[in-house]
Amino acid sequence: MMKPLLAYLPLCAAALLTALTLTACSSSSPVINATHGAKADDGATYGSGPDNTKPYPQSEPVNLNGVSGATVKYEPLSRGGNKNYTVLGQNYQVWRDCSSYLEIGTASWYGPGFHGNKTSNGEVYDQKGYSAAHKNLPLPSYLKVTNLDNGKAVVVRVNDRGPFHGSRIIDLSEGAAKAIDMTGKGTATVKLEYIDVRQGNVIANLAHTVLSGQGSSILNGNAGSQTDAIGDLIADLQNGTKPSLGTTLAAGAAAVQIASTIAQHSNALEDSAPPSSAASNGTNYQVSYASPSSSSATVTSTPSAQMSTGSAFVQIFTTMDQKRAAQVQADYRNNTSYPIVVAAEEGLYRVRIGPIAENDLQRVLLEMKNLGFKDAFIKR
Repeated sequence: MMKPLLAYLPLCAAALLTALTLTACSSSSPVINATHGAKADDGATYGSGPDNTKPYPQSEPVNLNGVSGATVKYEPLSRGGNKNYTVLGQNYQVWRDCSSYLEIGTASWYGPGFHGNKTSNGEVYDQKGYSAAHKNLPLPSYLKVTNLDNGKAVVVRVNDRGPFHGSRIIDLSEGAAKAIDMTGKGTATVKLEYIDVRQGNVIANLAHTVLSGQGSSILNGNAGSQTDAIGDLIADLQNGTKPSLGTTLAAGAAAVQIASTIAQHSNALEDSAPPSSAASNGTNYQVSYASPSSSSATVTSTPSAQMSTGSAFVQIFTTMDQKRAAQVQADYRNNTSYPIVVAAEEGLYRVRIGPIAENDLQRVLLEMKNLGFKDAFIKR
């Protein structure tokens, strides 16, 4: 059965045969969300797949701080693998001019049986590397792949075609799959973010935020970037635009980080200071919580919570239902002395605790796991 399939797959035999032979993974029905399966105004379908598809555009820059994997660099399109093609009677378009792309869906991986084989653009497949197969992206392309089950992320270089099994949106090399801890299960729900690298190795959509540590930063002694977290908030306010929840949270956490750094430098310059004048980690501030009964961003004030000089969070819950996220936020706000916030990202609502001081992260993580959030993880 496998040999005849090769005649139909001059571009992507490895990716398809992997999908067909992975015993740990079963086919799944298509999952429709804003980034995968939804219809665009022009009639095209958002997300990877056959026929008339188009990439769902990113609304936020990509943050690569602390993300390892493939080394991003500018490359012209490969000579092979960048023409529209047909597999098993279905026609696939190549997004040659792609500059913005986001998709949430199921990832799988392929490994040992195809190590050393040629990929769709004529390169040799290295199972230990950080590469991937995708149905529509130009070859080569770079993606940030985040496992939404555990928050782990990796950068991959797309140089192959596939997967052609069910509604899966990407096939990762074994090395990339291990980096986000999905080899045991075989599949994972992932978020794909396009890395728009231009000539001169400039990443056009890179996040330049205080929190990301990339680009110019106030903490490095450079002029603050106009696109940093605090700058985004100020720009919205100056333009009369109501800042998004994500922008507000990022700016608040950045301000805490800056204040902490300033305090540390200030204390280092002082030979001594009265205990009453020292900064206290127990300073209180007001935290707002979204109302579970409302789909708007209207919030109600809650009792003061402990403020942290850290910039890390413990993520406990992710959902596409804003009311559900607000309910979890309200239900567990008395189980921790830290703030519980909801971050809205591309149709997903993530419930996080923090910011938390580094020396307290593991304790809070363990507490949340003991409360039943078994997939809770540290988010920096």
